[in-house]
Amino acid sequence: MIRKAKVNGTFYPGDAKTLRKTIRTFLEQVTTKQKYQNILGVIAPHAGYLYSGQCAAYSYSALSKENFKKVVIIAPSHRFGNFQFSVGNFSHYETPLGTVAVDQDICSKLLQNDGFEFAPAAHNSEHSLEVQIPFLQFINPKATIIPILVGRQNPESSHYLAKVLNAVLDKQKDSLRFVISSDLSHYYSSELAEEKDEKLAQFVRAQDINSLVSAIRQREVEACGFGGIITLMDLAKRWNYTGSELLHYTHSGMISGDMTQVVGYLSALYHKII
Repeated sequence: MIRKAKVNGTFYPGDAKTLRKTIRTFLEQVTTKQKYQNILGVIAPHAGYLYSGQCAAYSYSALSKENFKKVVIIAPSHRFGNFQFSVGNFSHYETPLGTVAVDQDICSKLLQNDGFEFAPAAHNSEHSLEVQIPFLQFINPKATIIPILVGRQNPESSHYLAKVLNAVLDKQKDSLRFVISSDLSHYYSSELAEEKDEKLAQFVRAQDINSLVSAIRQREVEACGFGGIITLMDLAKRWNYTGSELLHYTHSGMISGDMTQVVGYLSALYHKII
């Protein structure tokens, strides 16, 4: 059962040649050349590549220097919220770059836990997970994926997800990486968006889960994939990944020129300091 591409030609180029050239160009234009070792996971935006592709490339450039076999992608469900976690238990995901295999062994283990199900309709209509896959195919075409959509987002669910992932993945964590799909603030002026997003970024950098949760609840910051961000932060603490880096920030106004209603984009990572 293959999950076909849905937003090719809109969120990213619809033909393989153009898509490869686009991603290659993004990666070549990454200005940060530092190599981070022992990366746990990255945060990457999920808007159309025209707006957020260059920002996402910073996360994938860092991942491209890592040796991994599996990737857990955690993304928010924008259209369906009637579930806690939906595991994309397809055989493959397809993009113009070909198919990528789903790790069905891990997916099956996740689906044995309360709160986990397979809601195909949610996956078939969701862009936030799909747009990450071409980047992964480009940097590591042999890697398998574990696709997870978060429906009802709240801090308690995030910590529960981290607990389950810890139980299922602890013994193989060295061979896998995480991609957390999230944009930041939506439709504020550029000045206000930058203020909100900078506050969130500093909580991410400080690995300060409590302050981030408090700021989200008080609507001081926004991230449509905050559930996945908190899950990654929780796992970083559980597995002693104490290094954190903010790789790149931008917003849609810097591309469109419209500074009145922008969407914020962040690339960041957690890694182990040895």
